[in-house]
Amino acid sequence: MMKKFLAGLFVMGLAGCTVTTEQRVDGTALNYQCEGQSLSVILNNEKQQVNVIIAGEPQLLHQVVSASGAKYSNSKYSFWSKGDTAMVMKGDDIIINDCKLVQ
Repeated sequence: MMKKFLAGLFVMGLAGCTVTTEQRVDGTALNYQCEGQSLSVILNNEKQQVNVIIAGEPQLLHQVVSASGAKYSNSKYSFWSKGDTAMVMKGDDIIINDCKLVQ
């Protein structure tokens, strides 16, 4: 009897689960124009992170210590901004430069 009860409880628990391929991103959209290309960034101050598409791949970058401006980084990329300007680095190399906020 207990096995049937636990099995029913398990099935009911699974019924409440959903899987989605879309990820909701909360924050403020910032649009930059950089060297002839656009760069869209979603800034989430509460979580101290940005979401940005770099080289066709979505990247989640977390805020790190910066001497000047704001810097967000993961193990591969960094996004730097100060005032209305920004740039993107891959390691030590600048890959997107001269970004101006257009929003």
